[in-house]
Amino acid sequence: MKSITYKLKSINGLSSRASIQLVNIANKFKSELILSFKNETANLKSVMSVMALIIRNNETFSINATGIDENEAIDAINIYLNDSKLI
Repeated sequence: MKSITYKLKSINGLSSRASIQLVNIANKFKSELILSFKNETANLKSVMSVMALIIRNNETFSINATGIDENEAIDAINIYLNDSKLI
């Protein structure tokens, strides 16, 4: 299992557009990807599950990846979050 924690730096929070993009990236991988926020979790392969968490600016969340391509999945998510200036 690979886990990484992020601090969101977007005045809009984790928007629906960003949530959809994260889910699209997650669905390219076989690994199980879970987004954890406060005491709740979301399947990163489900848009509704991710959007239901309502992550706002300056809040911290984690992504846990478990599976054969977990490193590649986390790398792709890192690239998207950095390139989009979400973290």
